[in-house]
This record gives sequence, C-alpha cells and structure tokens, in this order.
Amino acid sequence: MDDAWLAQLYAQYGFLVHRRCQQLLRRPEDAEDALQETFLRVKRYGAPREGGATLAWLYTIAQRCCFDLMERGGREPPAEESQLAALEQRGEGSPEDADRRAMLGLALRQLDGKTRTIGVLHFLDGYTQEEVAAQTGYSRRTIGKKLQEFEHRIRQLWQSRASLEETR
Repeated sequence: MDDAWLAQLYAQYGFLVHRRCQQLLRRPEDAEDALQETFLRVKRYGAPREGGATLAWLYTIAQRCCFDLMERGGREPPAEESQLAALEQRGEGSPEDADRRAMLGLALRQLDGKTRTIGVLHFLDGYTQEEVAAQTGYSRRTIGKKLQEFEHRIRQLWQSRASLEETR
C-alpha cells in the first residue's frame, strides 16, 4: 500500500467518509475514531477490487467500523446541543424523531452485518433496492428480504416500547 495513494484517497474522500460516520454515530469524537479506523483498515487491507466504486467501498468499511464501535460501546450516543439545534432547524428535533433515531440505533446493534449495511444504504442514504443490490453484490431478492427483516425488527422494538409505556 502506497502512502501517497492513501493520502490522496483521504484528501478526496475523507470528508464524505467522516460525514457518513457522523450520520451513523452522531457523536463527533466517535465519528472521528471511526474515520481513523476506516483509513487504518484501508492501509491494512489494500485497494478495492478492479472496477469497484471507491466511495461505496469506503462507505462499506466505514459502516463496519461504526457498527463495531456501536457494539463495543453498547450505547445510544447522546445528542449534543449543537446537533439538536441543527435537527430542530430541519424539523427533525421533535421527541418522536429522537425516539425513531434511538430505535434505529438499537435495531442496528441487534441485526447482522448484511442487514445493517442494506438498511443503512436504503433508509439512510436513500438508494433504491436495485442500487443497493449493485453496490453490495447481493441479489435484488436478498435485498428485499433483508429490508423486510430490518423493518420487522423496528416494528418489534416499537411494539415492545408501547407495551412498556402501557404498563407504567
């Protein structure tokens, strides 16, 4: 692995990878850790396959780093005041939105890696099922099944939350 190539890769894609890590982790210090771990893994494992999309490849590595960090931490990152203000400006700062984000984080920690990756690409990034299939190499049918599994897990979490609130 050429250090100049790695430096060029970081200069070209580092901001985008960092933004992805912030979307998933929401804590600046955790996002920074995941960004650094992403490029350490790139250095360790080498370049993407020939003809592969570099940014999609980096996003896959970054997502894995973020998921690993979530699993090690076992916590939902607290929102900071600046993040709450930004969410409120976009109309996403309501308690219901906070609940949705918390459920999404919990679901991400409980699902297998393939389902997490597919769910993030589809629900967070807004890719169609066909685009997710193209990026991951999984069949369109697998993508559909994994998205159903992802949605089913979210529904289960909402139902268990509602049951807990009823018992209070």
